[in-house]
Amino acid sequence: MKPEPNFSPLILADGHVHLHDCFNTEQVLDSAGENFQRVATQKFNQENFTGVLFLTEVDQAHQFEGFRNQLVNQPEIKFGKWIIGQTQEEVSLLACQADSNQKIILIAGHQIVTNENMEVLALLINKKVKSGLSLEETVEKIASAGGIPVLPWGVGKWIGSRGKILQNFLANYDSSVFCLGDNGVLPIFWQRPSYFKQAEAKGWRILPGTDPLPLASECDRPGSFGFAIQGSISSATPGADIKQILLDSQIPIAAYGSLENPVRFVRNQVAIRLA
Repeated sequence: MKPEPNFSPLILADGHVHLHDCFNTEQVLDSAGENFQRVATQKFNQENFTGVLFLTEVDQAHQFEGFRNQLVNQPEIKFGKWIIGQTQEEVSLLACQADSNQKIILIAGHQIVTNENMEVLALLINKKVKSGLSLEETVEKIASAGGIPVLPWGVGKWIGSRGKILQNFLANYDSSVFCLGDNGVLPIFWQRPSYFKQAEAKGWRILPGTDPLPLASECDRPGSFGFAIQGSISSATPGADIKQILLDSQIPIAAYGSLENPVRFVRNQVAIRLA
């Protein structure tokens, strides 16, 4: 596969994507492509876009590395109409649809749990940062490894003692390489947390993502909740280019997508607890 040298300046990104074992890779790419296309045409009135899935692999999941290992001995991997090929960097892969001009960039990343039981996403790094470290040490290790640390919002994650830990961290931590994450799995009646305003006051980005649950029905969610940003990305180093765009505070981010409807939210929460 020979990607075109440049991509559309409209970048649509899902900042929190799990490739659970119950997901089918072809279906994930199909769903992401359809969701990105709908957002591009309906919200931004554009046909051309570059889709980005920021992977946040959990526990022993190594699907991104598995793709890379397969590409050592073959030029491309096929999933239905999709073809996955290498870029010139370790943190990204490029998926192209064979019968269209649609492209989705897959970005390496993983999810970590700190010793305070805080969840942190390590975006744009293929090197694992171990769980169990303090929140500040975890964030620093991700940043020093070249990644972007993200603290994602979620059901029950930022309340009680963990909420106090986060509030103190946001008040005292000082670095430009840090973001909070919004979450599409939350119900529409959920209030936006005050921590977002606290982070934005310090110039930190809020990166929305779907955070699909480990249920087969969640396979259609990637790409449906995320953010849009404008910038130039090369086929050689899309990950490095995206990082540079995200860390440029002068380039605005536009969130898109709706929070979960209450019926599906309750159904999924019950299903997760019964699984």
